[in-house]
Amino acid sequence: MIHSRFSFQILSNPPSRREHGYDAVVLLALLVNYRKYESVNPYIVKLSIVDDEATLNVSNQQYKDKEEEHQSGFFSALTNMVGSMFIADADEKISVQTNEAILLALYEAVHLNRNFITVLAQSHPEMGLVTVPISPIPTTPVTPLGTTPPSSDDLMVEFIVTHMMKEFPMDLYVRCIQIVHKLLCYQKKCRVRLHYTWRELWSALINLLKFLMSNETVLLAKHNIFTVALLVVNLFNMFITYGDTFLPTPSSYDELYYEIIRMHQNFDNLYSMVLRLSTNAGQWKEPASKVTHALVNIRAIINHFNPKIESYAAVNHISQLSEEQVLEVVRSNYDTLTLKLQDGLDQYERYSEQHKEAAFFKELVRSISINVRRNLAFNTLSQEVLLKEFSTIS
Repeated sequence: MIHSRFSFQILSNPPSRREHGYDAVVLLALLVNYRKYESVNPYIVKLSIVDDEATLNVSNQQYKDKEEEHQSGFFSALTNMVGSMFIADADEKISVQTNEAILLALYEAVHLNRNFITVLAQSHPEMGLVTVPISPIPTTPVTPLGTTPPSSDDLMVEFIVTHMMKEFPMDLYVRCIQIVHKLLCYQKKCRVRLHYTWRELWSALINLLKFLMSNETVLLAKHNIFTVALLVVNLFNMFITYGDTFLPTPSSYDELYYEIIRMHQNFDNLYSMVLRLSTNAGQWKEPASKVTHALVNIRAIINHFNPKIESYAAVNHISQLSEEQVLEVVRSNYDTLTLKLQDGLDQYERYSEQHKEAAFFKELVRSISINVRRNLAFNTLSQEVLLKEFSTIS
């Protein structure tokens, strides 16, 4: 491990990349993780300083033309592998463990190399990434209307709505909601306004709360569900307190209030549940109390607007108000709403792999290593050619 023998030339050269690229990326992922917490790993250093100019300047036109010879370098090779690894030919079977190896390589590239995110974005222009206009320059960055790209938020929403099950993946839900929170913190800090369908996220979060309440007994036997409940409630608090800094339009903020009011029964039920558990002596007293306190502004919104909506309906003799009528009531009564300032909503614990995630990555690398050994063919000509071709590279 003192001398690094891995060369990125394998991935920078189109012919060798076509023949050996996949195996090279898997090898790099394993080398980077070899005793990474116990000693200085030269492969970590080598990956962190890769700044292949040819790769960094890959143009969108080259990608569209799919001219592989014009797309040289480790980064473009890896992004292409990740993008296509789940779209194999019918007769090509890729195991979960093998996919995990590529995902591990992607993780290490993102985690260790600050150039990689830029290259990842430039390598996939079909995602509709935003270009900054030369003139005029907006005071707040926005994505163009009608060009909403697939995003991390889309993935998080999909996960939230598709994994509500009795065998509740608690850790994954915590990570999922924390990702959304960090994205919102970034948007607030940089005042980035995404033209995203935020209602989908709000609806998914409310349905998650509903699921937790409906399965309280079963889930509490295994998990502290108040951890997830508190994260969800604080996401709404983030929107309520800072939404004017990152939601795309004022009407988006109105729609947030509309969704809270429309789904008020779920928040009322949550408050009743956490109040019941926080007033009883037991193991859930403290975590339930935190959720109770976090609900203060959501309950203030519900208690403020619901009577005014009912009054509006009574005065105008309307049995069922339309969305626009409810929004009219909301807009007309902002000035009399009193909310409590909540500290720390835009704060989060920075990611740290060592200690917290070390056990996960050790187990993942062990699984990948076993799979590689199982499928490695030592007697193939291509591997002999590769060893001879790059034996002099240091």
